[in-house]
Amino acid sequence: MIHLSNITKQAGNKVLFKQGSFQINAGEKIGLVGPNGNGKSTLFRIIVGEESIDSGAISKPEKTIIGYFSQDIEDMQGRSVLDEVKSAAGRVGRLKDEISALDQRLAEPMDDDEMTRVLERYGELQSDFERLGGYELDSRAAEIITGLGIGPEDHNRDTATFSGGWKMRIALAKILLLNPDVLLMDEPTNHLDLESIIWLESWLSQFKGAILMTSHDRDFLNRLVTKIVEVSNGAITVYGGNYDFYEKEKEVRKVQLIAAAKRQEDMLAKEEEFIARFAARASHAEQVQSRVKKIEKIERIEIPQDEKKIEFEWPVPPRGGEEV
Repeated sequence: MIHLSNITKQAGNKVLFKQGSFQINAGEKIGLVGPNGNGKSTLFRIIVGEESIDSGAISKPEKTIIGYFSQDIEDMQGRSVLDEVKSAAGRVGRLKDEISALDQRLAEPMDDDEMTRVLERYGELQSDFERLGGYELDSRAAEIITGLGIGPEDHNRDTATFSGGWKMRIALAKILLLNPDVLLMDEPTNHLDLESIIWLESWLSQFKGAILMTSHDRDFLNRLVTKIVEVSNGAITVYGGNYDFYEKEKEVRKVQLIAAAKRQEDMLAKEEEFIARFAARASHAEQVQSRVKKIEKIERIEIPQDEKKIEFEWPVPPRGGEEV
């Protein structure tokens, strides 16, 4: 569905990723992981077209509907929770508005030819509206809102009366109601209680579209995704499997990389030793130049710097006396 090929993006002096590639296939559930500040949110914005890439290519079908839930929510006020969520219904909402306009039009006088055209259009709109689940729009919106922890008694409250955390739930409900082909989610479990997280996990597990999401809730991520895309150390790396598989496979690849780097280091040391020993000898000039050119062409294996971890050491208090 969405293909990112050899993309490069730099932010200031920092290269977020260089010539990275991956694809989002229909129905895939993908976890996006990596240290903070390494480009995960930037990657989301690139996919939805809010940011450009420095080089590479992105391809996606024109009619693909992408829903993006981010931690930056728009201002909400002047509408009830239910109306705010339904406003995200996309084409269904537009169809409903057009059907309502034609309802008013049919109440006005018109000649037979115009009446025929209006009725034909009215029938087409109703057919599309029904096919897209428009008649269940209110019930679907209410179900999602309730699932995310906002009870029926608050469905008609003005969104302006809710705090930021609850507005995040409303914003999430809007994206879920959209029911897009591709769902991008940046930390969807933030601000959710356990009951709402359980409901969301069930909803996402039944979702037919593709998902790319980040989450600090590793258990939540692990139960849902079947592929991991890691953004770290200026590279995009793909792992087939859930989060547990990713952690194990990453360690295996790291061990293999260190071993390969050690073998390369030993080989280069031998070549450099030969060059240093015979550089001054005319009889070995051709061999020396050949080895110089050889090591110049070798791409050095680099070991990515591990994430810095803060470790605390708590001193053991002295044993108290026998008498208190």
